[in-house]
Amino acid sequence: MQHQYLHHTECLDSSTPPSPSLSTNMSHPYNPAPYKIQRQQTNVRERKRMMRSAPNGINSAFDELRVHVPTFPYEKRLSKIDTLRLAIAYIALLREVLEADYDPLTYVEKCLRGEIKADRAHWNTSDLTARLSWINWENLGVHPGRRTILTSLALGSSESLACGPPPHLI
Repeated sequence: MQHQYLHHTECLDSSTPPSPSLSTNMSHPYNPAPYKIQRQQTNVRERKRMMRSAPNGINSAFDELRVHVPTFPYEKRLSKIDTLRLAIAYIALLREVLEADYDPLTYVEKCLRGEIKADRAHWNTSDLTARLSWINWENLGVHPGRRTILTSLALGSSESLACGPPPHLI
């Protein structure tokens, strides 16, 4: 079996066939081993590069993002895709809260009750609504006595999640 291999100097224009002077005939069957070895070496170099830049790498960026999205205190570390999805939903919620004419907690309560029909489809997932009850609302300037309303709404809208009220409410 004979295969033709093109030199790297050949033009990338696929409209013209390769000229015979720019290709060589190989008399041995195609062997993918050199490519695999090259790929493995490239992967090793990339892993080493990522390890050298670990403090500024993607994993540390995800760790930082996980700190800023609402999570359950007993929850294991979120996967990267779950972190991204939760961050997208949380950012959408925060954007709507900033644009709303209500205080943050009132806005969320009204959305969960269905009283406000905004773009909440982007953030109103059972995952995020359950997590809203775990947010430290005092850090956001929300009166602590009002958390119980949101907790009952969030937990009521996500009954499939087996979690009780947050420990700070017991």
